[in-house]
Amino acid sequence: MHPTISRSLAVIMLSVTPAVAVAQSATKPPDAQGPIPRELVLALLDLGPSMGTADIWVGKAPDFVPSDLLPPGLEILGSTIQHESSVIVLATRDQPDSAVSRYEAHLLSAGWIKPRGPQGPPVRGFVSADAGQGTYDQPNVACRGEEFVMYNGTYRRNGGSLMKVTYSRINGNSMCEARQDVTTYRSPYDAAPVPVLRAPFGAVTTDDNGMSAFGDNSFLLSTRLGTRLTPGELVDHYDKQMRSQGWTSVENGSLKFLAARTYRMKDDQGRPWLATLVAIATPDSSRQDVTLRISQSQTSGTK
Repeated sequence: MHPTISRSLAVIMLSVTPAVAVAQSATKPPDAQGPIPRELVLALLDLGPSMGTADIWVGKAPDFVPSDLLPPGLEILGSTIQHESSVIVLATRDQPDSAVSRYEAHLLSAGWIKPRGPQGPPVRGFVSADAGQGTYDQPNVACRGEEFVMYNGTYRRNGGSLMKVTYSRINGNSMCEARQDVTTYRSPYDAAPVPVLRAPFGAVTTDDNGMSAFGDNSFLLSTRLGTRLTPGELVDHYDKQMRSQGWTSVENGSLKFLAARTYRMKDDQGRPWLATLVAIATPDSSRQDVTLRISQSQTSGTK
């Protein structure tokens, strides 16, 4: 090869080599990178100084964490510590759902309890056919005295799963204690024996359900339905539900465009109540207005 050409190739190779090295370094897979500085990790985890000192422990959990939070058979990958709280990462060969179930069973056997979930308002009055059939997914939480722990599982890249366990203490408080807010206002409607009246399957609520109060002991509930049922058939549909919830039918009557039934019952405190259920078809017969009026009886001797 001509000497001038050889020298040119050498210069080209030397000029290209650093660029190749830089490119290889930039594309190095995360697992092959060097140790990540502790300061960087703390910043990424947002464990700032405002909540007290923070630290990271590799391969162990803090001494103040109860031993029953670390069941045998799980590998402790590490933990973060801040004030009296800690996040511990455990590794297991189980899949996440199985890992969470096993971990929860272990906690309950060790004396931890599941706190009571939030209670929503009860389903009452006129509702759709499937109302109230949804479920509330309570987070994975357990408590014991002033201590509480949250836990969840995620898939691990190389198989099995990772369990993230968050442990904290709430001084002077307990998630395990069921508290009742004595300042919460309870209306007279809450104490009335209002039944749950589910619409027939296939019926469509064409207007919002309504409720009106007449004093402290009389309430009118209403709904408008799109249905092919006649007023008599619709009242018969709701009549079964009224009876199953303790109401006794007294009188009934129907016309082509209207049907009605009256009821009576005594509530848990022995107070007598009267109810009138009415269904009225609209002129086009495609919709019906249904009302239920509940009133506390003024005489305790109602037969």
